[in-house]
Amino acid sequence: MADIELRFHKDMLVLSAPLAFALANQGVDMETEAEYMSLVEPETMRDALRLESMAGAQCLVAETDICEARLAHKRMEDRAQELAQAAISHARANAPQHVLCEVGPCGLPLDATSAMSMKQCAAQYEGAARALVEGGKEAMGSLAESEGAGFDAIFLNGLRSAADVQCGIEGVRRAYTGPVFVSVDVNEQGEFDGKPLAEAIEVLAKADVIGIRSAAALEAIAEVVREIAAATPKPILVQVSVRQATAAEKRRASLGAPIPENPYALPDFMADAAVALRAAGAQFLRACGEATPAYTGALAAGVFGADSIR
Repeated sequence: MADIELRFHKDMLVLSAPLAFALANQGVDMETEAEYMSLVEPETMRDALRLESMAGAQCLVAETDICEARLAHKRMEDRAQELAQAAISHARANAPQHVLCEVGPCGLPLDATSAMSMKQCAAQYEGAARALVEGGKEAMGSLAESEGAGFDAIFLNGLRSAADVQCGIEGVRRAYTGPVFVSVDVNEQGEFDGKPLAEAIEVLAKADVIGIRSAAALEAIAEVVREIAAATPKPILVQVSVRQATAAEKRRASLGAPIPENPYALPDFMADAAVALRAAGAQFLRACGEATPAYTGALAAGVFGADSIR
């Protein structure tokens, strides 16, 4: 059993924010240079993760995104295992409590009515999982004693549809027996891929942890969390997508005025969000979008020392 499974339904845990915003602010073109940064600028990647760890994230997310179809666009399809090893090493260098390996959508066109299309899509995720397993072993070196060494879970993030979720989970499980987290994007109306999230709960529940990512107002997100909690006993992950405040929004926030068009304009707002999301049933929390370590720190402060309520 992976260490993180021992904490399901127990401790509140915060994940590190995506590094894209921080690296872009340093002049990195994330569309073309992200993978190269992982290979040739390891200290930059480790330093960015170190700030997240210092802010209070117990779980560092190794951003691998190594499905072959995605890497092929950058002519790096033969370097998936190398990228996996590098990403896991960057996270482990900061001695986190847990490491999650993130895999985004494979990017292949997907026809849910075509068995061949579903098979090809699942194969993409299977390949990514195999690269992570082997990359994790290499990152651990002589300490690698088992499958999944070097990380605690595979985190499927931002999958596009229920069919994509099905392919992702099935593909990963062919190559990896550890915990699988899955997260999908939900809008203000609580919809995923244009449909009520409830319609996708059955397939989402095939993962070990069910997650959502949303920029909606806090109460709207909390309501979706309550719906998931009522439908399944699985642990719940919430990713709150934030946008950096404009100067005008900062002035309004400093005066205590609400900012409905940007509900998470300041990091301070995230502490209250953490408390509310825990009360709704979430166990894992993450700030994403244009989040900085300050947002991660506010989430961590909001649930410091707290247990999950379900």
